[in-house]
Amino acid sequence: MTKALLSKFNQYAFKISSNTVILSLREGYIALIPFFIVASLISLINQWLNISMKGVEHQFLEDFNTLVWGIFPVLTLMSFSYYLSKNLKVHTIASPILVFTCFTATTGYITISGNELAINHRMGALYSLLMPVVCCYFLSYLERLKVFRLVGVSSISLFLRKHLNLILPYLIVTSIVLLLFPYIDLVAEASVETLRSLNPHWNVFEKLSMQLLIAHLLWFIGVHGDNTYHILVSSELTSYYVLPDLISYNFFTGFVILGGTGCIWGLIVAAIFLKKGQHEKRIAAISSPLALFNISEVMIYALPIVFNPYILLPFLLCPLINASIAYFAFYSGFVSIQYVQEIPWFTPIFINAWLLTESFRGILLQLFLVLLNALIYFPFLKANRDNNLSGKALDVLMKRYTAGRLIEEGAEGSYSATQRKEQINAHSLKEVTEALNQGALTLFYQPKINPYNKQVVGFEALLRLTNKDGTISGPWFLETLEQHNLLHIIDNYVIDQLEIDLEQFSKLGLHPKISFNISPKNLLTGGYRRIIKAFAKFPGQVEVELLESSYIEDFNKTVSVVDSLKKNKIDCAMDDFGTGYSCLSVLSKLNISTIKLDRSLLPEQLNSKSISLYTNLSEMISKLGFKLVAEGVETADEEQVVKQSQIDCVQGFLYFKAMPVEEAIYLYMTKGLSENPATQKTAADNDHATST
Repeated sequence: MTKALLSKFNQYAFKISSNTVILSLREGYIALIPFFIVASLISLINQWLNISMKGVEHQFLEDFNTLVWGIFPVLTLMSFSYYLSKNLKVHTIASPILVFTCFTATTGYITISGNELAINHRMGALYSLLMPVVCCYFLSYLERLKVFRLVGVSSISLFLRKHLNLILPYLIVTSIVLLLFPYIDLVAEASVETLRSLNPHWNVFEKLSMQLLIAHLLWFIGVHGDNTYHILVSSELTSYYVLPDLISYNFFTGFVILGGTGCIWGLIVAAIFLKKGQHEKRIAAISSPLALFNISEVMIYALPIVFNPYILLPFLLCPLINASIAYFAFYSGFVSIQYVQEIPWFTPIFINAWLLTESFRGILLQLFLVLLNALIYFPFLKANRDNNLSGKALDVLMKRYTAGRLIEEGAEGSYSATQRKEQINAHSLKEVTEALNQGALTLFYQPKINPYNKQVVGFEALLRLTNKDGTISGPWFLETLEQHNLLHIIDNYVIDQLEIDLEQFSKLGLHPKISFNISPKNLLTGGYRRIIKAFAKFPGQVEVELLESSYIEDFNKTVSVVDSLKKNKIDCAMDDFGTGYSCLSVLSKLNISTIKLDRSLLPEQLNSKSISLYTNLSEMISKLGFKLVAEGVETADEEQVVKQSQIDCVQGFLYFKAMPVEEAIYLYMTKGLSENPATQKTAADNDHATST
């Protein structure tokens, strides 16, 4: 029951983490991390000057600090709009401009009074996330409708044509926003008034709980929770006495949000003790200097905590537990307050405890709360490490949606270079770009089978395109991209995605051998270094399939590349052997491990000469010490020929078609070979002996 619930939660959490809006929001906030750090440091300096050096003139710094945080909603708006546009395949400059125009024209964030402009922070907080979603999704939908295109295929460049075709969608989206906004604004105003009318006579626990829950939930969706809560509710719910001589400000900063919103010091300690949590450890190391001054933005946006279902529960729970324990510690007299004035929010923990209590008990209370928070965070952080998208996995998920945009950028350069002379090629590249912009790249895995016992012995990774209607198609676009020297974009995606998928297998204790191929030109001109960097950590699990053009164009370079891969425990296979200029002399000079017999060699209608050729060729190659893979086995008769030829690895539609990685993992768990090499060899020998 518990495993089933956890599985359901993992599926739900993965869908949230990989949602386009959530991915875009995460990218947008990560892009703003330098801003958060600089702005927070400016705030620290300004606060310190206000308190410690009142005689020093620093009005310019205070004005700058006010301006920096005043434009924060606009920066959020533009950053989020850019990445959402990128992931929705709409223009990454034109779309944010549209969002910003609608935002400033309708929300009241910027108001005009006489000849002066003023900023309404509340409006910025409410609409900086909503407006990008509304505008970008509307624009993405309208842009795909042919009826709104002013220019079809013509002699003008793809870049210019795309922008001219944005005119009508631009106009329609602006009109829709102008019509919808009054109704959205009414709902927003009603919600704000409801919050402001909350009973100011609530008891302390109700006020504490409301402030902690709402502020942290706002942080969880990416909004600056503390500032927004103070703007939205009445002052009676933000400034009050928790106990006599203990104001809420000192209580929160000194004994609740230790290290910043979400009790970040507890999360940092948990990350330090998390085994194999390299991503979490790095973010904790970066966050620690800022957490010293109770600045938590880096951890919130870079771990991330924002829209991370694995971290939500402890993120809400730790502050509530801290507040409850600290309250009873003061109420019982275990700790007492000695200083009743406000202690600056940026005062480090332990120091603020001493200033407030003038007792080591206050410091011990903080230390206990940090360790307790770490214990609470740890299992959730571990679940996040094991199941959630982070680091490279998330980056590759972004890549699968951005190949079309990268190719489009290259296509414009290709168009400019060739102009009308290459009009036919440019048109075919336009078709490729549109297909990739509307679809998403993915890797499928075709199982390799032992034909005697039907066990899965490995996979071949195959590139696929998920079209906008949900159908799956093969990589029909590769030849066109090769003509325009853009194939490296696809190759890089394949390498990165395969690395992530191998890590998914590894997490479940599975280590299948997976083969793949990339363009020969990319392989020989440096792509092999990227392969080594990605797959050296999976010794014996990866096999690069060499296309014939690899060794025909530059044989000496191919020999060198194969040797470099072999030194890093990455095997090589000769793909499609038996076609083109396949030459037996090549086998003696290339340090390859596997020969893949092309389907064209399989006998038709059990032709005796063809069977003899296939059988004898297989026997000779096996005696040379190569592993053999029979490709394209689709019928029982073909399988029988393969068995007669003593080939112990086949792939083809007779067994399985290519499948998504999730299905491949399940198949290998249920029908894969034992992970024990000795067991594998014994089983294979027994099955082979039985078949003969």
